[in-house]
Amino acid sequence: MSEHDRGALFVRLLLQHQRRIYGLILALVPHGPDADDILQETCSVLWEKFGEFDPKTNFAAWALRIARFQVMAYYSTRRRQKARLSDETIDAVLERLAARPDREDHRAAALDGCLTRLPDRERRLLEERYRGGATPGELARRAGTTVFAVYKALDRIHDRLLDCIQHKLGTGTP
Repeated sequence: MSEHDRGALFVRLLLQHQRRIYGLILALVPHGPDADDILQETCSVLWEKFGEFDPKTNFAAWALRIARFQVMAYYSTRRRQKARLSDETIDAVLERLAARPDREDHRAAALDGCLTRLPDRERRLLEERYRGGATPGELARRAGTTVFAVYKALDRIHDRLLDCIQHKLGTGTP
């Protein structure tokens, strides 16, 4: 896997699981600014150690374990604080979060399945817009059409993807 692909994989996995990681940290460190600092440090450690991560394993469990160590480091530097959770409590919260099926995982899988069903032209349009960062104006110039037509095409694709995801998840709402 190339360095670029590995970096893209890291970003995708981190964004997919960041709320869960932050939820664990907030559950263990209720002071918001401290939790923010711990999340930032956790993300830094995740990136540093991402070379050791096996993409065939559970990223959420791995990341939550690292977040737990960051919380423990936070508490070890603040030993004098009276309100501190026991290691057993921290482990119990971590186990529960790691074992819980992540709704976002299901949504991401549904989106991937729906994207594969799009015609190549529509999939390329989405990739150019969101992965490539092209503006609707740039896309209109490339296609020889109007910006309005690009917005309408993207709107139709979004609607179809939303319907497909809702169908795959068996829900009537997003």
